[in-house]
Amino acid sequence: MSSSGDPAQGGSAVRGGRAARRGQPDRLAAAAGSFWGGYDLLWADREAPPARRSLLDRARIVRAAVLIADAEGLAAVTMRRIASELRTGAMSLYRHVPDKDALVSLMIDHVLGEQELPDAPSGSWREDLRTLASSMWDFIQQHPWYPEAVMERPPITPHGVAAFEFALSILDDTELPVVDRAPIVITLTSTVMAAAQNAAAEARTRSRLHVTDEEITSSVGAFLGRILADGHYPRFQQAVTNSGRLDPKGEMQMQVELILDGAAARIEAARKPGGAPA
Repeated sequence: MSSSGDPAQGGSAVRGGRAARRGQPDRLAAAAGSFWGGYDLLWADREAPPARRSLLDRARIVRAAVLIADAEGLAAVTMRRIASELRTGAMSLYRHVPDKDALVSLMIDHVLGEQELPDAPSGSWREDLRTLASSMWDFIQQHPWYPEAVMERPPITPHGVAAFEFALSILDDTELPVVDRAPIVITLTSTVMAAAQNAAAEARTRSRLHVTDEEITSSVGAFLGRILADGHYPRFQQAVTNSGRLDPKGEMQMQVELILDGAAARIEAARKPGGAPA
């Protein structure tokens, strides 16, 4: 029979429920703390020296991880692989880096630190944002794993925050509040990263199929001709026949210009007497 009416058992259940509720915030706090692993290392003063003298340090681990990622992608970065490259044991790495998530944050900050920020914007917000987009494209060509990494680990790192601060400062003279500048910068950088990922995916497909871009271009007319022959897609036909073929970076730059046009409209609205961005 059920003993749910037993006061002792009822009291035990209540105490158990209270304990569970007390434990829930602890688990949530632990999960949050785990997420910020690596970030706390970056914002700390310096790496604590190991207990005994060693040639291994956090900087060497991060550099090795970046070289692996540059050559083979983020998935290839494991503690075991890094240890093999550095000719040490995997467990020795954990004295300097707590886990893979923390390592990715350290890698992000390391490569962002390779980019030297200007002392100040030039005064032409549109030209500076164009330069930002172009520089970011070139940066991702050097480190193609970066877009994937920042989707997993936001670049809230010393170099990442400094870069974002500078990007926001480009729009200082536009009279836009920071809450309106931030989406412009985020939209621009997200567009560059997406374009770079698309270009990389297309390049992988061409490599897998053993075809060149020129071979695809030369055969596209015959393929699309069959689709367009019945005239059911006039707008699509105009789009594909009237647009010139741009290289991937050129396509990205065209997308960036559309973003800048939108930013210009918001800036103009903000500068009107009593005006505010819609």
